[in-house]
Amino acid sequence: MNAPLLETSALKKFFSIRQGAFGETRDLKAVDGLDLRLHEGETLGIAGESGCGKSTVARLIMGLVPPSAGAISYRGRNLAEMGRNEQFAFRKDVQMVFQDPFSSLNPRMRVGDIIAEPLAIHGLASGAQKRNAVLDLMAKVGLAEEHFTRYPHEFSGGQRQRIGIARALAVSPRLIIADEPVSALDLSIQAQIINLLQELKKELSLSFLFIAHDLSVVRHMSDRVAIMYLGKIVESGSRDAVFSRYLHPYTEALLSAVPRIKAQQRGKRIILQGDIPSPLAPPPGCPFHTRCPYAETPLCTEVPPPLEEKEAGHMAACHLSGKLYR
Repeated sequence: MNAPLLETSALKKFFSIRQGAFGETRDLKAVDGLDLRLHEGETLGIAGESGCGKSTVARLIMGLVPPSAGAISYRGRNLAEMGRNEQFAFRKDVQMVFQDPFSSLNPRMRVGDIIAEPLAIHGLASGAQKRNAVLDLMAKVGLAEEHFTRYPHEFSGGQRQRIGIARALAVSPRLIIADEPVSALDLSIQAQIINLLQELKKELSLSFLFIAHDLSVVRHMSDRVAIMYLGKIVESGSRDAVFSRYLHPYTEALLSAVPRIKAQQRGKRIILQGDIPSPLAPPPGCPFHTRCPYAETPLCTEVPPPLEEKEAGHMAACHLSGKLYR
């Protein structure tokens, strides 16, 4: 397989949190040793409960927050070692679609100006050429020409997200990081946006890092899937492998909660006991052992399981995978 388009190695992000006015400062481990690989033309889905570190990963890659440790590489080049011109080119190649389609748009700018701003920043178009490019982008995402002079508050949530997508496409990126792009939208609108993203991927040969907590959306969008828990990846592999031959109890529990239309497709619902541990004080051993219905051995409670290949291309961080999922 070709070299990854994007790769992270032992990526960490810790936030220092002071407990009380005079309390001690402790590290909140938002991302704790993340290894990801995304190849050209691929959609990698990252899924997990709220607070597991998914959005922090997106912000680390985009440079919105600095990493505490580890490396991020784009086309084999470490972002931390890039010069100014390389960083500028990276920001053109990698764009982001944010979760909230309203707060991510400047309320004082007209839609045409919002979409045109990346073109001006990167010096790609001006004057009539810029206007025509914006109109083409608007048509591509399903917006009408009369929307050009309107403001974000005049649009529905789905239309605002289309504006955000058009803005991301303006500089002809190679990779789009979509951070929960449909979670704030109604179900019918979610389907429209997901279909639009898939059409754009095929038409423009895009790669996607797709972040969501809804596993049905992740399954629909992704070629490969990584499941996160408490700042770590606990399982990764092809979409079909993870969804049909899962190798981690956390993935099993998540999939058991996905609604099924047909009664014969519904398996036994697994109700996880207890709350997610605090990233300020993660448990010893396997981070999932405090909620795992199978954790009965000292190995689970004392020894952190490595993320290792259990099957060809299928990784899991579980001491009991071989016993539970033969």
